[in-house]
Formats: sequence, structure tokens, C-alpha cells
Amino acid sequence: MTKSTEKSAVKYLEPTFHFTRKRIMVGPEDRAHKITVSELVKKNQPLLSFPEFKKFADRGYKKSPVRSGKFTHFSDDTELLLSDTIGYPRVDIMEQGEGEEPVLLVSVTPLVKIFDDKMTATLLLHPPISKDFAIRKEPLPELLKEAGILFGIDQDALQKAQGIIEKNFNDFHDIPIAFGQKPQPGKDAYLKFALEIGPIAGQLLEDGTIDFRERRIMIGVSQDELLATKIPEIPGKPGMDVTGKEVEPEGGKELIITIKQDVRFDKTSGEITATKDGILTVINDSEIKVCSKHEIHSDIDYNTGHIESKNCVIVHGAVQPGFKVITGGDLEIKKEVMSGTISSEANVVIKGGITGKNTVISALGDIDFKFIEQGRMESGGNIVMRKQSYYSDLSAKGAIRCQDLTTIIGGNVVAGGSLTVANVGSPNGKPAFLAAGVDAERLSLQRELTETLLTQQNDIIVWLQRYGGSTRSKKIRKMEALVDETKMKLLKLNLIPGTALYSRVGALKDTVANDSASDGIETKGIRIERIFIDLRGTAFAGTEVRIGNCKLLLKKTISKRRLKLSKNLKQIIALPTR
Repeated sequence: MTKSTEKSAVKYLEPTFHFTRKRIMVGPEDRAHKITVSELVKKNQPLLSFPEFKKFADRGYKKSPVRSGKFTHFSDDTELLLSDTIGYPRVDIMEQGEGEEPVLLVSVTPLVKIFDDKMTATLLLHPPISKDFAIRKEPLPELLKEAGILFGIDQDALQKAQGIIEKNFNDFHDIPIAFGQKPQPGKDAYLKFALEIGPIAGQLLEDGTIDFRERRIMIGVSQDELLATKIPEIPGKPGMDVTGKEVEPEGGKELIITIKQDVRFDKTSGEITATKDGILTVINDSEIKVCSKHEIHSDIDYNTGHIESKNCVIVHGAVQPGFKVITGGDLEIKKEVMSGTISSEANVVIKGGITGKNTVISALGDIDFKFIEQGRMESGGNIVMRKQSYYSDLSAKGAIRCQDLTTIIGGNVVAGGSLTVANVGSPNGKPAFLAAGVDAERLSLQRELTETLLTQQNDIIVWLQRYGGSTRSKKIRKMEALVDETKMKLLKLNLIPGTALYSRVGALKDTVANDSASDGIETKGIRIERIFIDLRGTAFAGTEVRIGNCKLLLKKTISKRRLKLSKNLKQIIALPTR
């Protein structure tokens, strides 16, 4: 069939449809109404074509605009529109601007809808347009197999569906037809301590609350005392989704125990014992050592000089500007740290405030502090904040937990795990940046690459302004190649901890040839869908939020929300908290 448009004088050739459509009465007699129903088509079956187009093209005709919708695709030569699955074709007319030809949107509604988790599938039965319809010709189990359902078919539901098909039904039916078998979770290996080590501040409890009790450190132990026993992992049992694919169970992870000074680990029994009297230090629930205790009953100043110890250290005073405290074991500072450097191979607790632009606090384990002003903090474990962060940069490989009523003004707060905050920002202050499920080092790399890109683009502009010439000159082509390389790195840089460095859109080739072998595309990261930012108070408009590779700028002030990724992991959504 052909038609022409008088306004544009353009003649269009309409497509030939390779399936049958018919308007029939649908629904109960008292509420029946006519709608267009299509016959069932198979996977890769042609849906539409322009078989006589060459003949009409010579006479000035064009093809009517056609767009491929869900579960359809054009053939390589674009002459045929094909179905991606067994299902019911649908044609929608999309009106365009004045004088433009409407577009035909052709899609297919699958015979079987498989849910996102692939643990449930429903059979969609559309009313037949004739007594001799396709779904009655073939055994239903074969059609389900063709639709990709290979496991968990509900036999009762199958019989129900077959009974409906055998009748001349005139309504739509949506029948849950198959169910996957969920995996049975395992239990991760863990350390069962033989002595009371006290609460781990900032720990997320089973009821969703956070334990903010004061952390107990400097725990004395005796020679040959049993410290802990490694409880081995219990493997889970795999499940199966409706497509027949095995689903790996969660849990059942091995725990790599790191034993440092004055500790003995019996791999057979799993027992960990002290080899001398001392202070127990536990780092990130997997590293254990016993150290001596060193107490300093004054400030760290010109009288004491810098402190560098392999042991646990308690400073009863403050750390004065310019001085360093470096320890191999746990470190507790009873008072303030002012423009000082604090470094520990274990955990750090600071009872006073932290001030000064030159202040750097770092620990391989957890950091528990009161407030920080214009300082920098890096933790290999978790961070617990009890009062305030003012224009400071905080990063942790684990979680960051802020006690109720705390405030974050400006600065950057970046957690490799989840983030719990109270109040963020102020009406007139510089906005803060919050991130969860983000590798802090990669975030720094992203910012460096962004600065590099701006510089490279500006260099091209300056060169052209200064020397003129063609944009296709050898020099400009070289500069543009550098710009393209930087853009590609930014595009593929993956901020999610544990993933390959440049794995966001596939592997880089020559541009990052020297990347480490561990950064292969198959490297798995953290479960980013489980990462969240809990806002217990208020976050002011202008706050920038990032979860993994997604970011969000708060355009208005919000309160009491949980920020997490949407189901497709492509955007950040805000849900009300209880």
C-alpha cells in the first residue's frame, strides 16, 4: 500500500506485516470490548518488510518510518524487522511534528515474562484470533523451552494453562508458570574471641541501629593465653533460576588470618594464642598481634619529640603542632591533635578535637574521633565520627558512621562501604561531597584525569590562537589523540572497590597496557546494590552525592532518607527512612 502527503509532496511506501492482527471482542460478556490482538510469533520470525521497495523507489517513494521496539531488531541489511523472542507483536503509531510522517513502533510482548532476578516467570496468554491458533498447535512445554524456561515449571500452573488453551478463551491471562530455587546462604569464616574485646564502635547491629559505645582498646593478655579461634566457613548451596542457570550462594567466604608479632596460629585447631604478655591488637577483624604498652603522661611537644613505636601507645596529653606519633599497635590520644601527623598500623582513638590544615590522621585499622577541622583522615577500616567534620577530607576502605546530631560542613567524606550521616551542610556554607561504595584512590585519579583533560583541551585552543594553522595539522592531531585517550580513561574508570580499574565499559587496550593483571574485566567488586547512604538528619541543597559510578546533586534540602542505587544500578534514588 502506498500513500502521499500533500504538504510535503513526499510519497511513502507502507510496510508489509508478516503476522496477523485482528480486532476481536475481549472480556466477559457484560464488559466485553473490541481491541486489536496479534497472533503468536516465533523467535527470529520476520515481522515487517518492504518487499517491493526498489520498484517504488524509482518512482520517488520513501519507506514509511519504522522504529524497532522492545524484543525486535532489524536484519543486517535493514530489509527485515525480526522478533527477538516468542511472543505477541504490537504496533504503535508515534505522531511526529506537523507535516512529518508518523513513525511505526513495532515491539513484541514475550509469551513468557522473566522477572529481573530470574527466579519467577509468568505465562502471558492473549486471546486467539482464530480457532486454529499457534499456541494450540505445539505442546506448551516446548513453547516454554523455546522461551528460555528450563527449570522450575509449576505442573499445576501448566495444567491450568493447558486447560485455558483448550477452551476458546476470550480474555488475557497472566499465569505464574515457573519458579527458581533460591540458593541457601553459607556462613563466612570468623574469629571467635576467647576474651571480651568490647564493642567495635560504629558496628551496624542486626536491628539496623549502630553501636556507638566507646571502643575498648589496650586489652592486656598473658603468655600462652588463648586469644581467639578461627571458625571455618560453611559453604552455601547453589540455587537455580528459571533459565537453568546456577545461582551462586552468598556467604561461605574464607577469612585470611594475618598473624604479626608475638602471636601463634595453629591452622589445624584454628587457635590463636599469645607468645608473651602484652596488649592485644585486632585490625579489621583479621589481623592479630600482641604488643607492649607505652604510656606518655604529657603532651607530644619539644620535651618528648616525635614518637615512633612498634607498640601500643597511650598519649595522656595533646599532640602539639608539627609533631608526629607513629605506632605499630593501637593508639589512643586523650586530648587534641593540632596540625600534627598521626599514623598507626592498627586502630586509632582520639578523644579530643583534630584541628589544622596540616593535620594528617591515618590508620590501617579503624579511627574513632570526636571532631576534625580542616584536616585529612585515611582509614583502612571504618571511621566513627562523634561530633563534627568541618571542611575536612575523610576516607575509609570500610564504612563511615556518624553519631546522631553530628554535622558535616564542606569537605569530602568517602567510604568504600556504606555511609551513615546526621546533618550535612548549612544554608550558607560550601556544599559537602558524600560518597559510598567508592574507592578513594580511584576518585582522586578521576579528579586528576578531569583536570588533565581540561588542560589538554585548553592547550589545543592556546596553540591554535598562538600559531594558527589547520586543525588537522600533525601537532593538533597529536594533541587531540591525548585528549581522546584521557576521555577514554574517564569513561572506563570504575570507582567501585574490588572491580577492575578500567572495567566500566570494557577493557582498555593500548592506553593502559601496563595495568596490573588483577585488573582484568572478570574481577568482581563489592555488592554495590547493597551500599547505601543513610541520612538521619538533614542534607542541604547543593550537597553532591555519589554511590559507586553514579552521582547526584541535591537540588533541594532533604531529611531522613536512605540513598541507594535503583534496581538497574543506573541512578541514585532517595527512600524515606522509618
